[in-house]
Amino acid sequence: MSKAKFKVGQVVSFPSAGTVGDRARNGGIVTAVETIYELKDENKRFYPNGKCRGELTTIKELSKGTVKGYAYKCKTIQPNGFPSEIVMVEEFKLKVSTEGKVINSYKIYA
Repeated sequence: MSKAKFKVGQVVSFPSAGTVGDRARNGGIVTAVETIYELKDENKRFYPNGKCRGELTTIKELSKGTVKGYAYKCKTIQPNGFPSEIVMVEEFKLKVSTEGKVINSYKIYA
């Protein structure tokens, strides 16, 4: 398994499409790096339409033991007056960024 791509304290941006966490967020600061594993079949949960809710976990006891990569716990960067939240994001969904770029990305929507 290769090393983690991002380090604690590094500023990252999230994907431009979709949401991260409960709301649309554009970026954050990495606060922790965790290994993700493939989930055991008996621990998978499904939507009513039959689609799997997720196949990865950070809890080794619930997994098959197969390492799939890294997940990053991030504290989101928000403009003044808006609360931040803690989110977990997979490595392939992140890009290196700066705090200024993340804040400016919110101004596009205003």
